Amino acid sequence: MPVNDIQFIRQRGFSLIELVVMIVVLSLALTGVTIAINETVKHSAKPLVHTRAMELAQAYLDEILTKRYDEHSGQGGIPRCNSTDPGHRACSTTLGPDPGETRATYDDVDDYNGLDESPPRGAQGTVLSGYAGYRVRISVVYAGTGLGLTNNQGAKLITVTITSPLGTNLVFSAYRVNY
Repeated sequence: MPVNDIQFIRQRGFSLIELVVMIVVLSLALTGVTIAINETVKHSAKPLVHTRAMELAQAYLDEILTKRYDEHSGQGGIPRCNSTDPGHRACSTTLGPDPGETRATYDDVDDYNGLDESPPRGAQGTVLSGYAGYRVRISVVYAGTGLGLTNNQGAKLITVTITSPLGTNLVFSAYRVNY
């Protein structure tokens, strides 16, 4: 083999230093890709869990908002409590279920104040399937002045807090007005 051919082969190869540098660069790149994939897999359930929490909160709010505004409001809101309408009565001063009421017999919005359920339950008290590990807490407060009304008892703020199995709290709110 001529000398020129040997030199040509040496010029086309990689040195040991170049190989070591290439191995280090590839290992760093693969480490970064592995970390990214790991983070993606670790958080892949979060959107599903949050969607389930939103569905749960909507179910509770739908149930609550179908109830009368107050114990002393008529069905359909007429006559309103604290109004000048004939036959009206003053709004309740206490928020929460009346003595002897259970979830199945709640008849007005503020009966849900202080409700804390884990696992979540339907209106009749049956455990909702598919919501193991979730917790529901509800608070109801007078909030008329927050809406610009002169009477604070003119509206109630309903806050539903869902704690997911991941430990995150998702808060949902709605107003019910004394109409």
